[in-house]
Amino acid sequence: MKFINCIVTILLALFSFGHPASAEEKRPDVIFIIVDDLNDYLGCLGGHPDAISPNIDALAESGMLFSQAYCNSPQCRPSRTSLNHGVYAFNTGTYFNAKFKEETKITTPTMQQFFMANGYRVASGGKVFHGNPGRHGDALLKRPGDPKPPKGKDNFNAYAAPNDGYALDVADEEMSDYKVASWAIDQWNTESEEPLFMSVGFFRPHRPLQVPAPWFDLFPLDSIQRPAEPAEGDDWDDMPEFARKLARSHAHKNMHGGLSDYEYIVENEQWDVTLQAYQASVAFVDAQIGRFLDSLANNPRGRETVVMLVSDHGWHLGEKKHWCKGAIWEQTLRIPFIVRAPGVEAGAVSKQPVSLIDVYPSLVDLAGLPVPEFLDGKSVKPQLKDPTAKRSPAISIYGEGNTSIRSEDWRYIRYEDGSEELYQHNKDPNEWSNLAGNPEHEKIKKRLAKFLPKDPHPGLKVQDWFDKYQP
Repeated sequence: MKFINCIVTILLALFSFGHPASAEEKRPDVIFIIVDDLNDYLGCLGGHPDAISPNIDALAESGMLFSQAYCNSPQCRPSRTSLNHGVYAFNTGTYFNAKFKEETKITTPTMQQFFMANGYRVASGGKVFHGNPGRHGDALLKRPGDPKPPKGKDNFNAYAAPNDGYALDVADEEMSDYKVASWAIDQWNTESEEPLFMSVGFFRPHRPLQVPAPWFDLFPLDSIQRPAEPAEGDDWDDMPEFARKLARSHAHKNMHGGLSDYEYIVENEQWDVTLQAYQASVAFVDAQIGRFLDSLANNPRGRETVVMLVSDHGWHLGEKKHWCKGAIWEQTLRIPFIVRAPGVEAGAVSKQPVSLIDVYPSLVDLAGLPVPEFLDGKSVKPQLKDPTAKRSPAISIYGEGNTSIRSEDWRYIRYEDGSEELYQHNKDPNEWSNLAGNPEHEKIKKRLAKFLPKDPHPGLKVQDWFDKYQP
């Protein structure tokens, strides 16, 4: 009966918001690209001086780059569930990759359902949702598999440290992201009377950090630059104990003989090779994205085109002595967020905070359709006209009660045990100086604290993970 009720709810929603476009309206084609685990190691974001990302950089130069964009949840499933349904994780309890009974089943339609109901042909391929393209579309492509290293050489284990890089002796054409790009090009070139909505998910630089060898050659080991560290003292000196535990955690996995990911990588001298593998993976996926973007130059439907590119969350590579995701600092949360659309000034940059919760309403708005009231986010269309138009801070949450509030100049963090962090980003971009205990900034804390979720949906506490994995 619950399943039937759910279907009825969705159908009612579809019929209530569907406004199929007439041929005369000439709705634009809409292209949504999402990349997995891509942080700010891009030329356009300046996250690493050796970044090689010419195609994503060119997209930013042809549209607007939101330089302060953030995910709402620092893990794949909650992040992608939230952005595709347009509902904050703290309103549903979808906090982690693992599912829990406290979660509320989401009945609002996905972006793909919305555009189908509004007269669009929908194609969704690769990793758009958590591990799949979603269930709704006129054309769906499950992410293809990737080749693996020779027997005995594969160091990948999802529960092990992320030092699983390997230079594969294969051609780019054998990789899943190449195949996803080729499928996307074919879908783009398929003529139809209806406008086209595409959601295309690229997998790298997600682990395992294994791509063809020539991409590794772009980053010689003797040239690798590690993330900056404080010149004096320890970054952890002014962090609350909860934050230190979070830095040692890594997506709810056991320690490696008592060592965190960071400690294991440092002790085994794997930092440089893992940085090399991550950067090679970024350069590789950038090339595949470029192949697809190049195909958009000619529109077979004679329509204008809207393009948006984002990542599902950031990724640490040793910053704050943390690796991977599962935290709520800048490196975990910051993502690329690029929009190219008719009328948008090429090369424009907005420093206003945006987040993945704003993807759904923005794409709907840019398509010229009414923005549904059930969406939690706000369209970025005002910023596309005026990059300085003010927005509210970006909200990111990791489990019940661990929340980051990011304004243009500040990040305020409150953890489930009540401890806090406060960073002034225009003076401390690396988040090395926690100002939460400084009475001079009490007004800033109070102002940002107003954006904390008042009654977050109940769910598992991160402390429960600490108790299990960091005894």
